[in-house]
This record gives sequence, structure tokens and C-alpha cells, in this order.
Amino acid sequence: MSASEQLGAQGGTLERVFRFAALLGGIVLFAIMILVSVAVFFRYVLNQPILGNQELVEIGMAVVVMLAIPYTSLKGQHIRVDIFDNMLGDAGRFFCDLVSRSIGVFVLYLLVQKAWDKALDAYEYEDVTNMIEIPVWIAYGAITAGMGLFACVLVLKIISQIRHGVRGYE
Repeated sequence: MSASEQLGAQGGTLERVFRFAALLGGIVLFAIMILVSVAVFFRYVLNQPILGNQELVEIGMAVVVMLAIPYTSLKGQHIRVDIFDNMLGDAGRFFCDLVSRSIGVFVLYLLVQKAWDKALDAYEYEDVTNMIEIPVWIAYGAITAGMGLFACVLVLKIISQIRHGVRGYE
């Protein structure tokens, strides 16, 4: 069963939003790869380092990771440790997944709230990086968006999990 089928009718639209975020993160990752390759060439061949290279990579990686997490979770492609799964059985896995997802939603809510406040502060006070003055709110905005979307994925998985019940839980 696909992720959008598990999530019901709204799953297709939401899956496109999550996929778009991941695609955007992939484009940023590709740009970082090109930047680092060019920076290495400039530094070691031309003896001319690129000013602000490190800042661009740091901000870019925040964007990459935060935008990739929701789609990765939606597709179940993240790392999962299942040491106790066989011992717990269907009901135990069902309950543990329900509890861990619920705690995850709560923690993500707190993270989104704090990241949103930090993004607004960074925007209001015009916080920038040291070398090339990249606005810091970009990183906080990516954290806010990524963690907010990730919380949505967990809520949708909780709803789907409850809808399908314990019997035959994977």
C-alpha cells in the first residue's frame, strides 16, 4: 500500500507538498555539491578561496536536511531500529509507534514554535552571517517548515494507524 493510499484522500495532495519540499532540498544539495567542487578547485589550483563558502554550505545544509525529512518519513525511508519488534508483537508495535509518534508531534510542535520565533527575531533584527551576510532567518525558516511538515506527516500516520487498527499492524 502506498503512502498516499495509507493517508487517505488528502494524502495525494500532501504527498506532492512533501515531495516538492524534498525536491527543493535536493536542488539545494546539488548546488552545494557544485559550490564545494568549485571552491576546492579555486583553493587548491588557483590559490583563490571563495569568500563565504562555509556559510553557504552551512545555511544550505540546514535547508537540505529540514526539507528532506518529511518526505523521507512519509515514505518510511528513514532509519528505524526494530530490535524489540518481534518480542512486542503487533499490539506492542502498534502501541509503541502510537506513543512515539505522539511524543514526536509534541516535540516538533515545540521546535516549530521556537524556530518560528527565532526566524521572526532574525528577520526583525536583520541577523546575518559574518562573512557574506546571508540572512539567518533562511535557516530558521527552513527548520520551521521542515519540522512543521514532519509533524504533519506524523499526525497523518497516527490517523492512518488508528484507522487501520492493531490487526496486521506492520
